[in-house]
Amino acid sequence: MNIYSWGVISVLVVSSGCATKGYVQNQVDPVACKVDVLETKTTSLESRLSALESQVSEAQLANKAMLDEATTKATESAQRAEAAATAADLAAQRTEKMFELGQKK
Repeated sequence: MNIYSWGVISVLVVSSGCATKGYVQNQVDPVACKVDVLETKTTSLESRLSALESQVSEAQLANKAMLDEATTKATESAQRAEAAATAADLAAQRTEKMFELGQKK
């Protein structure tokens, strides 16, 4: 390469220059502001999500407790109904025997 080529390259490098600190700051500030806003919103959403997860967990525990109570009551009712059916069957058998004895007299 000759001296002329080096001169042209030098002029191009110097004329293209670097961004000034002020220019970079002007370009970065809006982006940084948007990032801050998004971070704030994200924090808020995470907080709300945590609260909702807590509420769902509490509701699930309450539902489980209600289901357990209902299951216990249903089981107790079924046991009482079975006992009543057994007693009714025994009473029917006694009545049938009494009727048969009464018929034989």
